[in-house]
Amino acid sequence: MIADLKAVPLFQAVDDNDLRSLASRAKMRSYPAHRLVFKEGAVADSLFVVVSGSVKIFLRDETSTEVVLDIKKAGQYFGEMMLDYRPRSASVLTLEPSEFAVISRNDFRQFLNTHPDAAEQVILNLIRVARGMNERAREGVSLGERLREYINWLEQIKAPDLPAVRRWLVAKRWVLGGLLALAVLQFYFMDVFLKIMSMSSLTTFVR
Repeated sequence: MIADLKAVPLFQAVDDNDLRSLASRAKMRSYPAHRLVFKEGAVADSLFVVVSGSVKIFLRDETSTEVVLDIKKAGQYFGEMMLDYRPRSASVLTLEPSEFAVISRNDFRQFLNTHPDAAEQVILNLIRVARGMNERAREGVSLGERLREYINWLEQIKAPDLPAVRRWLVAKRWVLGGLLALAVLQFYFMDVFLKIMSMSSLTTFVR
């Protein structure tokens, strides 16, 4: 357990005795591939350190579309937002058979209180997550703005009056006209053919 925690950058500068004390209170959990570790909205009370395997952290939007926020592999951790005592803000699913060292909130808070360097790393990681969410929100807003600008542009330039659009409309009319003409001719020749077949002389000849 100590070696597993030592491989995590968050704990690399921690004294072995302190790390041994934290490791003695951590619990090991194993999950098969494609298993939910926890679901968005679940009670949050522990930190997960990835000892082996990998997981994806994701949300589902209002259309039930999956939005992947991050991928965590061995040597990384997730679930640190449980420090605010609120429910889980995202879901976590294993991508392969995985093993975790699970540290309770109380044990992790005590550890951070006595190890400011580790506390700073947790804060920096939370800032990184927040910045990523801000960037995604900004991209969504900018995309909406671009779509609105494009619609306004089409309205302002009166798209149906553009030469390219007018040529396309004329070509479409010619194609539809040609198809209509072919349909009329087909109907006409079919009618003529049926009249010929009904002629008594032709019937006699065929006999």
